[in-house]
Amino acid sequence: MPARELQLADITALSKQLILPSSVLVEVCHTCNENCIHCCLSQHSKRGLTLAQYDNLFDQMVQAGTFYVILTGGEPFTRADFMEIVESARKRRLSTSIFTNGNLINKEQIARLRDLYVDEVHVSIYCADPQIHDAVTRIPCSFEKSVAAIQEMLRVGMAVRIKCPLMNMTAGSIDETKQLAADLGVNVQYTLAITAKNNGDCDTHKCRLTQDQLHELISDPDVVTQSTKPVHFMENLDCIPCDTVFNGGAIDPDGNVYVCNQWSVIGGNILEKPLLEIWRESPKFNRIRGIRLRDLKKCGSCDLFRYCTRCPGLAQLEDDDVYGCSSIAKVVAEERKKAGVFPTEAHIFSQSIGKKDNHEVH
Repeated sequence: MPARELQLADITALSKQLILPSSVLVEVCHTCNENCIHCCLSQHSKRGLTLAQYDNLFDQMVQAGTFYVILTGGEPFTRADFMEIVESARKRRLSTSIFTNGNLINKEQIARLRDLYVDEVHVSIYCADPQIHDAVTRIPCSFEKSVAAIQEMLRVGMAVRIKCPLMNMTAGSIDETKQLAADLGVNVQYTLAITAKNNGDCDTHKCRLTQDQLHELISDPDVVTQSTKPVHFMENLDCIPCDTVFNGGAIDPDGNVYVCNQWSVIGGNILEKPLLEIWRESPKFNRIRGIRLRDLKKCGSCDLFRYCTRCPGLAQLEDDDVYGCSSIAKVVAEERKKAGVFPTEAHIFSQSIGKKDNHEVH
C-alpha cells in the first residue's frame, strides 16, 4: 500500500501531541499608519525587536519545529526594515504570511514578496464603501490604497485574502463587500466579534454588530462557515478548550511569548530563553494546558455548548474569568441556535491528548 501524503492536519495533530509551536504569530511592531476605531491595541509606540534579534528568533523557530509564521503589527510596513525581516524568515524556509492594511507597500516590495514566495497576504478592508472604510481607519484615501495594493499583488500572481472584521457601521454594506471581493477574485475572512483592547478596555465594543445584524449574518454561509451537524460533544469532559495552547504561539514586539495573542499570559521572553524551552516548560503555559472541559464552570451543562466557539483568552480578557462563560461567545452561540447552524472550528473543545492536570490559572 503506497504511503499517504502528509497533510496539514497531520502536522497540526503531531505538533499538538509533541507540544510544538507549529504556527506562530509575530507582532513585529505596534506602530501603525492608520487609527482604526476598533483597534485592539491600547497604544502604538512599540517598534519591535532589531533585525538581528528576528534572525535569532527565526532560528529558534526552526529548532522549535515551527512551520508557519504570520508577520503582523500594528502595521508591519511602518518598519523600514520589514522586507529584511520577511527575507530572514523565508531564508529559513518558514512558510510566511503577512497581515497588512496595504497602504504603505509599493510595487518593488510586492515584486520582492512574490520572488520570496510569501504564502499569502491578508489585507484589511472594512467596507466596500470608501467613505465608510476611511471613517473606520480615520485616514483619507486608505480604501483606495488598500484596493490598489490588492490589485497589484494579484497582477503579479500572489495569493491575497481580505480580512474584514464586521462592525455595526459596515454590516449594511455586506453585499457590496462581497461584490468587491468577487470582482477582485479573492476570498474574504469575516470576523463577527470586535474584541476588547489588549489592556481590557472594552470601549471598542461600541463598534460591535447589533443583535439584529448578528442574527442576519450568522445565517449567511458567505460570511460564516457553518455545518448542519455539531462538531462539539460535551460527553468528553476531558476535552481541551482550545488546541492553540499546544501548537500555536504569539510573540509581541518586546519578544514576550504568549499561547495566543488574545490571551495575555506571558510564558517568557525569547531574548532570555529559547522559544522551545518557553513553549514546553513555562509553568504558566503548562497550567493553561491542564484545563479541561470539566474545569469550566458552565460549559459542561450549557445547552448552547454545541453552538459555541468560546475563546479562553477572551473569557479572561473581557469577562475576567478563564473558567467562566465568555459573554460574546454566548451571544453568538444563541444566534447560531436560533438559525439552526453549527460552528466548524474543530480545534475548539477538541480531543484530549493526555491526563487531566488540575491547576489554577491566574
